Amino acid sequence: MDRTDIFFLENKPLFSGKIRDVYKFDEDKLLIKTSDKISAYDFVFDDELSTKGELLTTISKFWFKQTEHIIDNHLLVDNELAELVPNTFKSCALVKKCEPIRIESIVRGYISGSAFKQYKKEGKVSDIVISKKMNINDKFDSPLFTPSTKAEVGGKDVNITFAEMCKNIGEELSNFIKDKSIELYEYAHRLALTKGLTLIDCKFEFGYDDERNVILIDEIFTPDCARYCLTKDLENKDIDFFDKQYFRDYLDQINWNRKQIIIPTIVKDEILNKYRKVLTLLTDEK
Repeated sequence: MDRTDIFFLENKPLFSGKIRDVYKFDEDKLLIKTSDKISAYDFVFDDELSTKGELLTTISKFWFKQTEHIIDNHLLVDNELAELVPNTFKSCALVKKCEPIRIESIVRGYISGSAFKQYKKEGKVSDIVISKKMNINDKFDSPLFTPSTKAEVGGKDVNITFAEMCKNIGEELSNFIKDKSIELYEYAHRLALTKGLTLIDCKFEFGYDDERNVILIDEIFTPDCARYCLTKDLENKDIDFFDKQYFRDYLDQINWNRKQIIIPTIVKDEILNKYRKVLTLLTDEK
């Protein structure tokens, strides 16, 4: 039995999310292992996509290092992981132990997805009235911040207004998170453009470190928590997004009944190709 199997057999997760297991590393450090599972519509599928966890972890590490000048994050130097978990270290991250803030911080640079559906029906996104006429995938004059609650595993996130966020966690903290979220998005949007990608929208999670500083946690700018497309395709009516929308569309097409399924190989390959495309364009890593 290899050392990886020994570690994960001898150490039970402190916490298991939709696709991540969190293990105690020492008193102030955690080891996060990203699985190859995929979730959609708040449902986690047992059938796995080989290398998906590795792709997500690699993209997240790239962006954590790129954005540490904007805000500290939970990522730590992880040289010892290759020795500790030699078969799965590319899917693992060594991080600071933090207290999560139960808010998902969503930033929208373009009107797409559920935001466009609400706009067409109500003329607004969240509680923000959109005064000018917009077509799908049009760019906002400035990015919108539209938070949601962070549900427990098995629950469903609920969209809330910024005023409700202030009521839930306080005005000062809410403003800090909003400002940092928009700054992060604008920086990543500019960098992605230089790689031929447009970052449509994204979401972040924040937490408190042991000194009660607010830092960036979880994952950032991966195709699981952000929506990309090729910049040259932005004017097309039907954009090929590099995110989970392809999988959601597949589930809609088969009239999925919210039960476990075997995901066809052709669907798995297409999802992984989209994720690899993001990694390749961002980092020139094949």
